[in-house]
Amino acid sequence: MDKKNPRILLLVGTSYGFGRTLIDGISQYVFEHGGSVDYGFRGHTEPVPSWLKRWEGDGIIVRHHTEQTFHILDEMNIPYVKLYCANTVSDIDTDEDALAELAVNYYKGRGHQHFAVFSQEGFLWSQRREDAFKNALSKRNLECHIFQGPVDMVRPFSTWTPHHQAALIRWLKELPKPVGMVAINDLYAKHILNVCKDNNISIPEEIAVLGVNNERWFCRLQTPPLSSISHTGHAGGYEAARLLYRLMEGKKKPKKQILFPPVAIETRASTDVVAINDPDLVTAAQYIRAHCDRPLSVAEVVSCVGLSRRTLERKYSKQFGKTLGQDITHLRMEKCCELLRETDIQIGLISKRLGFSSFGYFINIFRQHFGITPSDYRRRFHPTGIMQPDAEE
Repeated sequence: MDKKNPRILLLVGTSYGFGRTLIDGISQYVFEHGGSVDYGFRGHTEPVPSWLKRWEGDGIIVRHHTEQTFHILDEMNIPYVKLYCANTVSDIDTDEDALAELAVNYYKGRGHQHFAVFSQEGFLWSQRREDAFKNALSKRNLECHIFQGPVDMVRPFSTWTPHHQAALIRWLKELPKPVGMVAINDLYAKHILNVCKDNNISIPEEIAVLGVNNERWFCRLQTPPLSSISHTGHAGGYEAARLLYRLMEGKKKPKKQILFPPVAIETRASTDVVAINDPDLVTAAQYIRAHCDRPLSVAEVVSCVGLSRRTLERKYSKQFGKTLGQDITHLRMEKCCELLRETDIQIGLISKRLGFSSFGYFINIFRQHFGITPSDYRRRFHPTGIMQPDAEE
């Protein structure tokens, strides 16, 4: 191997946005550390290329779901890294427990008491995601309603067998309402949105729908627009390349998987509801969500609702498990993360925009919530890895 210019092969599908963000992360590491890359624009489920056994290089990064692929790679005796594979234990993958906790806390914070998962039969990754949600809800003594769709859920719902069509429609109608649902990816969430529309099931009032992957053009084009959980694809790809370079140097794989937690939930119309019957609490929760991007006091929320502060605080804490002040801070932190990820606004200006009394206080609150500084967060999760530190930080 030419240590200064190793030759890498990428067997990573580019038909979905998540695959392209993985490649973006891989390419950044290769650019920083030297090397050349062979790749082909390919579908996620396409078979490995016929020329694979004849390829000559130093290392491979693969995202595939057939055991045959890995048999071929083992026979080639070349270091390779399994990255977010569908039906095998990968070297680098999603932290499913963290993803489930994020989604459950998100729905609990909106008042949901009933939960459902739209999963898929026949794949290890879908079973792991499903199990993580069941465990997260079981810890809270809550039931998880589950439906497993057919193996090939990429197909339009109209091409499903009549049995599978009828079963999904019946399940949706029989779910306790309102219910917070997680579809294990955005493409499958689309099925739920369409079936609910065709069967007069209201979204999000009866069924709130949350997807996974957050490919924005896709989510925005749904009716209603789909809320979704963002992955750390760029960071995962970067780490896969780092691991491969270590393997090419003769070092061993770590004994444990490298797991990446999700980044955040981007709320759109498919979940934008407060699922409780108390009009005072709905007013308070909606007011906080509408105004958390500016300085907001508990007294202002109390004035909007018209109850005494003591009464509102008691009811709010009982329903949501947090005080008004805690919820305001939590949502301000979410807004801060959104601005760090999605914009190039300087961190000091973000602090002022959200109404923190001082930049130092803002840094301390952020570190308490996330265990890192705003600059570290931006470096990890901004798509360009942009870094704009402020002197005080």
